[in-house]
Amino acid sequence: MVTEKMARRAPGLSRAMTPMRSTPALRTPERLAAIAAAIALLAETFPKAFFIYERRRRPLKLGIHLDILAVMDGVITAEELSDALRFYVSNDSYLRTCREGAVRIDLNGEPVGKVSAEDAANSTAVLASRRLRQAAQKKAQVAEPVQSAPVQGRLGLAELKAAARARKAAYTK
Repeated sequence: MVTEKMARRAPGLSRAMTPMRSTPALRTPERLAAIAAAIALLAETFPKAFFIYERRRRPLKLGIHLDILAVMDGVITAEELSDALRFYVSNDSYLRTCREGAVRIDLNGEPVGKVSAEDAANSTAVLASRRLRQAAQKKAQVAEPVQSAPVQGRLGLAELKAAARARKAAYTK
């Protein structure tokens, strides 16, 4: 994930590569399909760095997007890559692997650095906020009973006979 600090350090960083908040427009089926296709392309092109199976994901080199754009040379746009990387690194499994001192890898799967304490704290904070939000949503669902139409009980034999007599009387008039 590209932070503001990284954006200041890399002057060639395009606006598409800067972090942005998740909006409903990002969650459209077409957009998610494009992101999945981009991640599949990255996993196929760089099998030692990118994994489709979420639990195999490992911390990536800071600024890896610049390496990808240089190697892919127009195969994937900066915006598509930004969306794919944002989705990839915001995954819970990826965030869990970002512990302090964990090895970061480059496109060839080679170690190039370690996860800093700041990055590890950020990952932990994101995971904690997600857990709190999910717990609050679950609590809200339990607290608010589903408003449905009143359920009528089954009619007994006496009620059925009375309804039949009423229908018969209305029909014979």
